[in-house]
Amino acid sequence: PDNTFTPLSDNMYVMNERQRDRIIQIAHLLPLLTGEVVLPKLEDKGREWLEQIRLETMKNDDKVKARQRFRICPTTMRMMTCIMLCKVLETLIQKHGFNGAEKQLKESPDLWKGMLVKTQTPTMLNVFDVLADYQLDNALYFFRSRIEDAFSSKNYCSQSPYDRTHRGKNDSIFERLDVTFTFEQAEQQSVAVKGATATHETVRQMLKNWKRQGLISILPDKRYQKVTSII
Repeated sequence: PDNTFTPLSDNMYVMNERQRDRIIQIAHLLPLLTGEVVLPKLEDKGREWLEQIRLETMKNDDKVKARQRFRICPTTMRMMTCIMLCKVLETLIQKHGFNGAEKQLKESPDLWKGMLVKTQTPTMLNVFDVLADYQLDNALYFFRSRIEDAFSSKNYCSQSPYDRTHRGKNDSIFERLDVTFTFEQAEQQSVAVKGATATHETVRQMLKNWKRQGLISILPDKRYQKVTSII
């Protein structure tokens, strides 16, 4: 039983021989599907779900649920991709038989890519909501208190610039810079603080991290501006 309080039944669902064979056949063919495919409709579905949860959590200030959506969405997209790949193989097997499907994939290695894009039907994409909602509900039902404790822990490193604590030399570099500064000025302060370990690449990465964390923004003239003076 998949529920804690469900009684054990003598009439539990059991796969038949044909279903077991089909799973084995699909598992055998999956390694033939190699390469990259862009799935715009699946991506749009993920973004739509993220926005839906964002708006929902803003109403009741549910920060835990809002944060969890970023974990659930990519996991669901991976699950959806796996389901869709299996659907492609099932279609090929139904049309050509197992041996014929294998032959088709070996003769046309990119055949599956076009088929995968076509599986982004409204019916298939509706499965995304079911999977994502189920995972989110379960994560919150079983682990909400643990997640809340983790976020409130002093060891948790928030991405908010206002929640950061002093952690290293980059903090000192940030404090030494003016509100508006150039790459060269950031490089000079890095050398002053770090010495010979400061390189062009480490400065570039430091600025990239600051931008990602919301600490700085890039002006039209390519200079940098602090979003906050606190780091």
